[in-house]
Amino acid sequence: MIDWNHLRSHSAFVPRVTPHPPSPPFPDDVDVAIVAHNARGPLARVLACLEAAGAPRDRISVYDVGSTDGTGDWLRATWPGVTVRRLDQNVGPDPGRNWALRAATRPYVLLLDGDAYIRPDVPTRLRAAFATHPRVGTATPIVVHADDPGRLQYAGGGLHFICEAVNPFLNRPLAERGQDVRDIGAAPAVALLIDRAVAERIGSWDDRYFIGKEDGDFSHRIRMGGYQLLEVPQAIVEHQVKPRSTWLFVPQIRNRWHFLLKNYEVRTLVILAPALIIHETLQLAMLVAKGHFREWRQAVRELRPWLSTLRAERAVIQGIRVRPDREILEVAPLIVREDMVGGTAGRLAKRLYDGWLALYWRVARRLI
Repeated sequence: MIDWNHLRSHSAFVPRVTPHPPSPPFPDDVDVAIVAHNARGPLARVLACLEAAGAPRDRISVYDVGSTDGTGDWLRATWPGVTVRRLDQNVGPDPGRNWALRAATRPYVLLLDGDAYIRPDVPTRLRAAFATHPRVGTATPIVVHADDPGRLQYAGGGLHFICEAVNPFLNRPLAERGQDVRDIGAAPAVALLIDRAVAERIGSWDDRYFIGKEDGDFSHRIRMGGYQLLEVPQAIVEHQVKPRSTWLFVPQIRNRWHFLLKNYEVRTLVILAPALIIHETLQLAMLVAKGHFREWRQAVRELRPWLSTLRAERAVIQGIRVRPDREILEVAPLIVREDMVGGTAGRLAKRLYDGWLALYWRVARRLI
């Protein structure tokens, strides 16, 4: 497994559980890891869902990331048999995810966020995907809104060549996704069934990212390494949307640029440079207009120390590459917060910009 720390050193409310039909037996070769921060309320439902899926308690571990709501003590008192492991500080979910992959004793890990409510057949359906498709690295369910399970939250995801998330089914009816299993470009870390052997080959979660692009980075390396990221539409997970604060601008901007410099081929970066420069200029102008220049400047400041180890990291990552960027990057309408887009003029400008990016990729893809 790629050890990023080594490289750097060398350069409460509980919603009602919706009843579902009985599930098949829980897969024998799957461990469960839940990574949570101050999620005592949602965890009760997450664990109830796992129990309904037949998951033995001695195969469930909760990675408590610096919680201050008494999560650990509550788990030990009310869920005996469930392993509780604690990180003393809130360092984001990635250190917990990496710990889970290292600590697991079975070939596969069902990795869940602390508010991911699986349906009883999800583990079995995800596990079956590995048996029916070649070179699967990770299997992911469809994610729907917990307060409106007929409406999609994440499905058919990918990575825009400009290094932004692609989520074509956002807020569309569940029925529109269809029932075909797809090899997608990126999946959220809400719920993933991971082949530990593949994760060791392509590298661990980048624990510097805290939040923002961390799941895209892991997904990208899965596909870069020649493995499939299968989305199984019959496996459904409910997930609550959380309000996003402006403090997230800093890690999202910082992580995006690091993602680009760490993962993209040099030829890709050169050919995409004009589009990347224009995109960053527009993003900066938008942030300044909304009073967020300080966040952009902070992101640049935090990126600088990471550049010293970039060469070593790139050497490792390019060493796992099987598929070129042109096969795993794509283009689609960008997802932009409504409060950042503005009114009618802003929406029109966005449509025009999406169209220009599509034309740019049509040409650039032939050259990469």
